[in-house]
Amino acid sequence: MMFTICIPILNQHSRAAKYLDSWFALAKGRLDVLFIDNGSDEAWRDDIVVKSWVDEGHRIRCLRNDKNTGVYSTFQQGYNYLMDCGATTPRWIFFSHSDVEMLVPGWDVRLRELLELAESRNAGVSGMFGAKGIGTPDIYRVPYHYTQLVRWGCHTVESMVDAGGTLVTEDLTPCMVLDGFSLILSTEMISAVGGFDHERYPVHHCYDQRICLKSHFAGYNNFVLDLDCKHHGGMTSTHEKWAEAMGTTDLKIHRAAHKVFYEEFRGQLPVSVK
Repeated sequence: MMFTICIPILNQHSRAAKYLDSWFALAKGRLDVLFIDNGSDEAWRDDIVVKSWVDEGHRIRCLRNDKNTGVYSTFQQGYNYLMDCGATTPRWIFFSHSDVEMLVPGWDVRLRELLELAESRNAGVSGMFGAKGIGTPDIYRVPYHYTQLVRWGCHTVESMVDAGGTLVTEDLTPCMVLDGFSLILSTEMISAVGGFDHERYPVHHCYDQRICLKSHFAGYNNFVLDLDCKHHGGMTSTHEKWAEAMGTTDLKIHRAAHKVFYEEFRGQLPVSVK
């Protein structure tokens, strides 16, 4: 199988249904989707819109965790599950957020074309918003600053230009890191770099930058794809009380994740594509 979509869910069901319905409505083929429900108040698998997608002929699988395990563990869980699917094991896993809207009719056909091209160029990570470089010479300065890690030279699809960056003009635009709302990862690459290091990194933050850098330093190439979509952004992280339930704050987790990230890539940043 070319690709499977993997999307974590944590409440926000009506919002997720609103945007994710565009994926199914605009697809020409049958989609293969794995949802991982991270302890929502109501089970996502029971939502009427999920049942409607199944009735339309799409392959939908839903895993449900008793509590929020965080992005790193959820991605590892999705990868482990899909690698145990025999003949239907995908070559790519499209990890996405639940608030991404597809805009292009037949987007799934276009994505297959782009991934075939990406494979021919030894791609490890692809997606719809990326940056040429990451890191600054002063990333280890203290005291810690929330915006200390900087990405530069952003490339973006048409609908995301307002987020900053240059519109992509080629099928594949080389980049160093991609945004976590659309991380399309080669399963070969995930295996080669040893997965998501979910036992060392806390919850989330840096997960997208880390896997992209692991891909790069393992000898793979990363690309922004010319496929338009819209990321509506930030609702789960800012509106859900997930950090409070863990007895912490988002800023504390941000600092903890960056400390691990800096140590893992000490001496290798800043880095960029040519």
